[in-house]
Amino acid sequence: MPQNQSAAGAQPLTDQELAFDLLYQEKALMANMTSEVLESSQPGMRQVLNDCYLQMGQDQLDIWNVMAQQGWYPVKPADAQDVQTAKDKYTQMRGTL
Repeated sequence: MPQNQSAAGAQPLTDQELAFDLLYQEKALMANMTSEVLESSQPGMRQVLNDCYLQMGQDQLDIWNVMAQQGWYPVKPADAQDVQTAKDKYTQMRGTL
């Protein structure tokens, strides 16, 4: 089957569908990599895994930026107060650990 066809209907996937799939896969990889980084006890391996995790984050951002430029992932700008509230919430959570 050609690379850009869906299994169910054999219809070619659109660029937008491919981008959403790629973004989803990057998110899933990052979730899995988080456990690998946290569970690595050897410092060298932990650094390699952490570097991979950071690169995946950059790759995900690059994909999202393309999607946003195409209008496929519109977002509204965050209100400054909402940003501060989120920052305060996570700062407080971190302080309780």
